[in-house]
Amino acid sequence: MDTHDFMKRRKKLAKGEVLFELDQPAETAFLVREGVLVVGCSSSNGREVITSVYFPGEVCGGLSVLTGAEYMGTARAPRKSPSVVTPLSRQELRLLMSENSELYRELLLTQRDKQRFKNRMLLGMVAESCRQRTAAALLWLHRQSPLSRCYLCRQELANLIGTTVETVIRVLSQFRKNGLIQESRDTIRLDVPGLTKLALSA
Repeated sequence: MDTHDFMKRRKKLAKGEVLFELDQPAETAFLVREGVLVVGCSSSNGREVITSVYFPGEVCGGLSVLTGAEYMGTARAPRKSPSVVTPLSRQELRLLMSENSELYRELLLTQRDKQRFKNRMLLGMVAESCRQRTAAALLWLHRQSPLSRCYLCRQELANLIGTTVETVIRVLSQFRKNGLIQESRDTIRLDVPGLTKLALSA
């Protein structure tokens, strides 16, 4: 099998389009090529909780596919921008790992980073202010995708940090007034030292 053949495959997702759903058998992993994938689940009242975001170069669903498990969340394109992915079957993913011995380690490290962020948000809902969680989330998104692209809408950011969209809008307005962020239509520039200080404040 020529790895170049399946790596050329590209599936484009429209804004908000679902790629796979929670608890479906994991048969295909997805390499993010452009944009991001938002992964989460919905509560019984229909409220979405975003548990992770996958960025260009990351493989979404890889560990579930390799272990023959179910997907651990519902994955979709963000509501404000499309995404492009390359589907990878279990056989293709194993082939890539045989050619790149570091790929499995990268999958584990990616999952660890996302779990750490999720744990930070869960702890923050008990012990931190919304300003702190918003600052931490913006910094995490910036570290993963430092090109100043703003992929998530206000509602998705609220779903990521566990608050309401009204609260996120108010906090971001405060950040703008304090010079911590500068936003345009598709980009956001951060005062990284200022946000870091805020995220770590008691």
